[in-house]
Amino acid sequence: MNTQRLYKNERLRLRRDFKNLFNDKGRAVSSYFVLVYKENGLDHCRIGISVKKKFGKAHLRNKVRRYIKEVYRKNKEDFPFGYDILFIPRKGLSDCFKNVNYHDIENMIFNVVGKIK
Repeated sequence: MNTQRLYKNERLRLRRDFKNLFNDKGRAVSSYFVLVYKENGLDHCRIGISVKKKFGKAHLRNKVRRYIKEVYRKNKEDFPFGYDILFIPRKGLSDCFKNVNYHDIENMIFNVVGKIK
């Protein structure tokens, strides 16, 4: 079985999942990302991504979504198990987004994920 695949049960998809996350939440904040997280009682992590229109045009919003999914997909074992995590990119990232690459985004994500707990 391919472990680098992003399975459906590893994604936050339902409205009630997002509502539950916002009702009882923890936050981890950096200058580029806000993470909203909550324990989910499962043996794996589930992720969601919310990019506001203020971030920029659609192609930039889609690109940052792809980068976040790719970072999670390739580094699942480095994320804390048993959490629902919502990634919200901040305006500061959109200002410098054209000048960053995948590895820069990966470092930014791990800096903020390290603040969970």
